[in-house]
Amino acid sequence: MSICRQFKSTKKFPAFFLDWQQDNVNAFVATANGLNAVQAPPWLRTRAPNITASSFVADVMYTLQPLAGGRCGHVLLAPNDIQQWGNILVTLAGLQDDDFLLNAAQVALPVVNGDERALAITYHLIEPSLQRAQANDLRPWRRNGHPLRQLFF
Repeated sequence: MSICRQFKSTKKFPAFFLDWQQDNVNAFVATANGLNAVQAPPWLRTRAPNITASSFVADVMYTLQPLAGGRCGHVLLAPNDIQQWGNILVTLAGLQDDDFLLNAAQVALPVVNGDERALAITYHLIEPSLQRAQANDLRPWRRNGHPLRQLFF
């Protein structure tokens, strides 16, 4: 399957693909809407209790879009040079290093037997085909020496 034909992904300019885990996003949003809206991160344009799965995904993509070479819907950022790629990764790490998001994830997506559930699994594409997408296998970031709960894999 070809995606966003206007983007040409190559090894030098890979695409960044987010496979949103819809059930997890729905559970996360339901919990986030019960939290104190004052504690929400500033990049979250839709505030609790009005967050929807669509608005949350749109807000994440809106935050990432300026860092990328382009955007296709709510799933693809491309093409990206190395600096853009790195900026996307660092920003994703920063997004998940937020107490509001971490608190919502702790309730909505509990870790069971060491298995974490993500809001999105990320991939890179060097060809315009999802069949050839390769998982980014993002590692947990740390805060004060302790690994953070991962929201994006």
